[in-house]
Amino acid sequence: MIRGIGIDSVDIEEMARLAAAPDGAFLRRTFSDAERAQALARRDAASCLAGKFAVKEAVFKALAQHTASGFDFRCVETLDDDNGCPHVTTTGPLAPVLAEAGVTELLVSITNERGVATAIVLAQR
Repeated sequence: MIRGIGIDSVDIEEMARLAAAPDGAFLRRTFSDAERAQALARRDAASCLAGKFAVKEAVFKALAQHTASGFDFRCVETLDDDNGCPHVTTTGPLAPVLAEAGVTELLVSITNERGVATAIVLAQR
């Protein structure tokens, strides 16, 4: 059963600008250690980070209507599996949000086109 759907787009050039901040505060506040490491190991780090940020926003859009007070999208961690496919970590800080929303699975797709990263998330039970 589908519980929610979310979509978001992020400008890759803007993400590159934010990621280049000398103090690294934006990256530390927004992405987990694992997300940063995975993205920064890639040649297209800004594109990867933009996709991960779009997933965070899309998950929020898919779940917020099913939670009492919404949630901090920073608890959403998106990592690539061994095949390079993105998935959202459903354990850790996101687990209670998913339980409250009645969601057992998040399906994720990310695409990059013409300087924009777009993610769509389907939340289901």
